[in-house]
Amino acid sequence: MDQSRRDTLRVASGLALAFTAGLLKPSDVFAGVSWGSDWNGAIYTAKSLEAFVIAMNGDTTTPNSSKTVTERGSAPGLSLAKENDIIIEAPELAENGTNVQVTLRSNIPNADFIALLADQNPNPVCVGFHVLPNNEPTYSVRIKVAESSSLVAVVRSEGKWFYALKDITVMIGGCLG
Repeated sequence: MDQSRRDTLRVASGLALAFTAGLLKPSDVFAGVSWGSDWNGAIYTAKSLEAFVIAMNGDTTTPNSSKTVTERGSAPGLSLAKENDIIIEAPELAENGTNVQVTLRSNIPNADFIALLADQNPNPVCVGFHVLPNNEPTYSVRIKVAESSSLVAVVRSEGKWFYALKDITVMIGGCLG
């Protein structure tokens, strides 16, 4: 066994003992990681587009009610995108909701974040991407869709939020529960 492997085992063993004894918490050791730091519980559990945008803006105290996009309330800085600013490519009819191919494309300048929500899913937030500067935000994913509803693409640009909708009809639902 080489020395670096032994050192790794020593450190891992020491951390495991400290965690078990209650001397350290995992958040004490790994809390400095900034990757994905804006994805907190309020964002993952958002039940509406508004709750998602409010949580992404940092307010995790606003009540998270279950609303569909068509019963929309308001969220600060959220507006409907102009035609062809956000393009959602997805089938209008999905035979099986367990594997739906969706492509998102944003033509909004300075977009730094793009996300996809399936409105009627038990947990509507499907995926989110940080967009690197000077890149064209185009992403292709496969998602589960519980039942016929709207797919909502959300783009953040210069602190403002824009969204676009695409209706999808699902023959066999993909989310149980």
